[in-house]
Amino acid sequence: MDEMARQEGFVEEGITLQQLLKIMWNNIILIMLVTLWVTVIGIIYTYVIVTPKYTATSQVIVQVDWSNTQYSEQTAIAIANALMLTYQEFVVSDLVLESVIEDVPSLGNISASSLKKMVTISSKTGVYIFYIRVEHPTPEVASAVADKIVENSITIANDPENGFLFLQNKLKKVPPDAKVPSVPSSPNKVLNVMISFILGAILSLGIIFVKEMFNNKYQTKDDVERHLNLRVIATVPGTIKERKLVD
Repeated sequence: MDEMARQEGFVEEGITLQQLLKIMWNNIILIMLVTLWVTVIGIIYTYVIVTPKYTATSQVIVQVDWSNTQYSEQTAIAIANALMLTYQEFVVSDLVLESVIEDVPSLGNISASSLKKMVTISSKTGVYIFYIRVEHPTPEVASAVADKIVENSITIANDPENGFLFLQNKLKKVPPDAKVPSVPSSPNKVLNVMISFILGAILSLGIIFVKEMFNNKYQTKDDVERHLNLRVIATVPGTIKERKLVD
């Protein structure tokens, strides 16, 4: 009954800012320990467990030469816009990626689907340039794969016998070659540590409030008066320190 009354009072009356701060202060050691341990776990995970990955970028431009054809400039632009979507799917097709795997031995026995997960394609509005980004634990491999994806996609598209008519002679690699990255792109160490610290603080507060919610003891005479509607006439010191003060 005491526990039910305490929980009902907690729900009905809520909790004031003063009570909240008091609860936190009374459990400050627990808060510090939980936050510290979660942060330490996050640091170990970030700096020891996670394998750093490097990102290399290569570029390819989609262009339609309208000056030597029957196309008008507006028609050429419309065709280029349509080809942007076509190339975006073509560049990560199994045909292109499998050729890259064959040409880059350091990739090992990786599948085309696994390589596809390492590749990110992006472009800017109004610009007919694709940015092919490859993320890999080895920076040299990331650079080699990024360049090879662009080169092989252009070669396959321009093949006179088995090429792709819509993309033939419309793709061009943008120099320079992909640079070998010197700084890992992931994980973001500072961000991971900050997230670990915040999660630790949230977890510690959660533990405190769960413990407080299931605590069926009355801590002060105010608790008794508030929840039982009784007036407390006197209290007996409960701790050794309090008894010494009375004596």
